[in-house]
Amino acid sequence: MMRIVGSLLLVLLMCGAKATIGKEFNEANLSQLQIGQTTLAEAAKLLGRPADDSQVGQSGAVGHTWTYIQSKSSIWTGNVSSSTKSVMLVFNTNGTFQRIFTLQGIALQPEDMRRLVADSAAAHAASP
Repeated sequence: MMRIVGSLLLVLLMCGAKATIGKEFNEANLSQLQIGQTTLAEAAKLLGRPADDSQVGQSGAVGHTWTYIQSKSSIWTGNVSSSTKSVMLVFNTNGTFQRIFTLQGIALQPEDMRRLVADSAAAHAASP
């Protein structure tokens, strides 16, 4: 009986594999971020988990990154598929959300893209 179960598991493993890096997060809630108001704790709650990484810029602003990578492969078909979603949110020295710095594999509505990425980046570049 144990040989049958072991053989079945081996066959299932050979049929395909799935690997993930990071933990899924709720990118649909990015549109709820409010420039100058949302804190890191609130952003983590909106996205459903804490950030994976953070980096401090020269101005003292901190970028926090959420990343999720999923890869699937099939030994039978030879197909390999991979998807990545990642976002870096920048928070001012006062601890409030400033802008989305990078966005990969995530689609935002045009008005959210303009508000959270383009307009806020332009305002940041124009400030002394």
